[in-house]
Amino acid sequence: MTLPQLIAIRLSVGVTLSVALSYGMAWPLSYMAPIFVAMFLMMPIPWIGWKNAMKLMRRLAVGLLGGLLISEYCLQLPLFCVPLYYLIFFYIFYNDATAPPMATLFMMLGVTMVPILGLLTPVASHYIVAYLSVNMMMGLVFMWLMHRLLPNSKAVMPKVAAKKQAAPKPPSKEVRLRLVMVSTIVAGSAVLIFFTLNLQQFALAMLYICMMAGTPQTNASLQVMKANSIACIIGGVAVVVAYNLLVAVPTYPFLIVLTLLFCLLFSARIVRGDKWSKSWGSGLTTFLVLLGSSTTGDSSASSNVYLRIFQVLFAGLFTIFAIAAVEYLIRIGAALVRRWRLRLERLRIDFAK
Repeated sequence: MTLPQLIAIRLSVGVTLSVALSYGMAWPLSYMAPIFVAMFLMMPIPWIGWKNAMKLMRRLAVGLLGGLLISEYCLQLPLFCVPLYYLIFFYIFYNDATAPPMATLFMMLGVTMVPILGLLTPVASHYIVAYLSVNMMMGLVFMWLMHRLLPNSKAVMPKVAAKKQAAPKPPSKEVRLRLVMVSTIVAGSAVLIFFTLNLQQFALAMLYICMMAGTPQTNASLQVMKANSIACIIGGVAVVVAYNLLVAVPTYPFLIVLTLLFCLLFSARIVRGDKWSKSWGSGLTTFLVLLGSSTTGDSSASSNVYLRIFQVLFAGLFTIFAIAAVEYLIRIGAALVRRWRLRLERLRIDFAK
């Protein structure tokens, strides 16, 4: 068994077992557990160790606690809440390079989703904080378990000369600071708009905007939007097929078998390592999100797919135009500052004469 085959089997079995446990026990927000399992098992690294796992839990806990405090005490004080969000985003984006894998995503999830869903009722924010933590811990437990059952050492490793790739040159401090400022302004503006207009039903679009704002170049954001759109279409088509099959055979064992078959299909494409692999990886998480919403809610899976695709497209377009606008304003501001400096320098020289 080669390493890609082992990774595909580990991912498929792990996600299927988590679906069997979470859907069978059906605790609140249980459909989120397989999503965390899929995210962790798709990471191209061995088991991260419980020390690093607890670091990820602390990052999520900090984000959730921050979101809870904002929801409880700051939403009623917009003059305080808006600057606070800009400071939080600046901190998250500035420390992204040194953060553990997916730590930025988890912190962003906590500080954005908890407050906007807490606008519905204060109890909702506490509910989300508690059960998101439970589901993420479940994801880490499954990651540990599957790496113990199917470690990378069981794979046949081909003897191939390792190619040394030059590490990308980090941007200068000035460039990094400018990019962080652009990301902060775009993400903060999105939160301000969504909170002001009370758009809880489009909270997913707000989260996508905040994540895509972390790559403040229009080309990068366009690529992210394209990948997310393809992922939504792939996962959406898969879940519509699965949903109709479940309507025909609405049994728990059939749900487990169906999940395993779709996970094997997605995993086989994820481990190929081609340009579509990331889209299939995001498509798997999309499939699990929509599968959970279609099996626990009254709305049809197809309507969820269309709404999700619309939100992703809107988030991508908003991010691209917002980044371009902010970059343009920054260039104009820098030109004005240079012009005023030249004028002041000329006045100083004329005064000295």
